[in-house]
Amino acid sequence: MVLPQPLHIVRLDGIHSEPPTFSPTFKYTYTEYPSTPFDTHTIVSRIKDADVVITTRIPITEETLQQCPRLKHVACLAIGTDMIDVPACTKRNILVTNVPAASVESVSEHALALFFALRRNVVGMHELTVETDEWVKKWSLKDEFGGFPGSCREEVVGILGGGELGTRLATLCRALGMTVYFANRKSSTPASPSTPSTKPSYLPFTQILQQSTLLFLTLPLTSSTTNLLSTPEFSLMRPDALLVNVARGGIVDENALVKALEEGRIGGAATDVFFEEPAGVENSVLVRKAREWKEGSLRGDGEGRKLSGRLVLSPHVAWWARSSTEKLRRTVAGNIEGWARGEVRNVVV
Repeated sequence: MVLPQPLHIVRLDGIHSEPPTFSPTFKYTYTEYPSTPFDTHTIVSRIKDADVVITTRIPITEETLQQCPRLKHVACLAIGTDMIDVPACTKRNILVTNVPAASVESVSEHALALFFALRRNVVGMHELTVETDEWVKKWSLKDEFGGFPGSCREEVVGILGGGELGTRLATLCRALGMTVYFANRKSSTPASPSTPSTKPSYLPFTQILQQSTLLFLTLPLTSSTTNLLSTPEFSLMRPDALLVNVARGGIVDENALVKALEEGRIGGAATDVFFEEPAGVENSVLVRKAREWKEGSLRGDGEGRKLSGRLVLSPHVAWWARSSTEKLRRTVAGNIEGWARGEVRNVVV
């Protein structure tokens, strides 16, 4: 393929980090937008003359590609590519690249922070201490835990997603004394006693749901993982089990999750990701319910107080760390420069 010189590169959502760090000898023109509305007309107007588009969360759909015949490379400044129509790109010979293990360390550590916030009711304790005088009146707020929180050595961890992020998280959990298992795919046929699994740390999907006190989601969003956890799955979980999602929002049926929390089917949930982002009261049932429960808790409403500490939210910032942003900038630049030299790397299949 003969590429134009210089390459015209457009970045659609530069708000996430500083620009990629290209080498001084690389010839290119670069246009960056802090953010881009999620509508095809605007996206097309910004990339119709681009050879390369860089995106983190702005969708690249088949409709967009049809109107951008010059486009040759979609470079994802992230590990997740669920917002890119990869088959449509492949059909048009458009390369798609990403940044594998872009933020494994920071995301795994954030996942543990969310777990501790849930198990120790950190947010609820903060609110009761700062926004009420109940500690002064009661002398002790230990009953707000809703029972005795267990220690790490009592946790049985199930990890859905056995990639680099899941593996890193398993290492951290084991270092804290937790028992850790990975889940086989939901569609996998359970191994019989005569043919045991070749992966001893893996258990059937249903068994993971039934026995885990702590469930981490670290897998990509695909057609097979959309709404992977919904009402039937929550009904299998332990009533004291915690769910922590640092993968993608669409993996969890958010309405079913709210219902499971309200009915006490699971002990609590924390998420850094949402079905629709950015998430707010207008487009997220999780944000609406968290606000409703908090307001009820501060009014002294028993149901609100019971539920407020059981849902912890963070605004898709688990990836945010200096090491992560530096790797993203360096790797995306390397993906584009390598491709321009005929050295393709980090291709999304």
